[in-house]
Amino acid sequence: MLDSPLTGQKLAGLKTRALRKRVWFRVLDRVERGLLDLTIRWVDNVRSGRLTEMLLRILAKLARAMEQGMTRVLVIGRELALRASVLAVRWGNVDAYSWRFDRGFWLGITKEFWRND
Repeated sequence: MLDSPLTGQKLAGLKTRALRKRVWFRVLDRVERGLLDLTIRWVDNVRSGRLTEMLLRILAKLARAMEQGMTRVLVIGRELALRASVLAVRWGNVDAYSWRFDRGFWLGITKEFWRND
């Protein structure tokens, strides 16, 4: 993102991701949301150093919140994968031992767990 200047289009994409991950309203206050929304609507390229600094602070808050959600998913997935691995190894599936270390398996088992709930 910092390789090129901030644009309204990039900010709109980040807003969409934050809305989908349900952190937009939870993490940002009304003034921060308003500043981002106005910048998205009225600015093509952010040229002001002060505005860039403020936007980067806000975007850092969003990034931390979105990352924390993913971390929680991985922690839950790792615990579920460990339980499934132990059980499968007891049943004789020696290949199941690797499930404990496979992040893709952690994500997949977490999706299945929440889908069946």
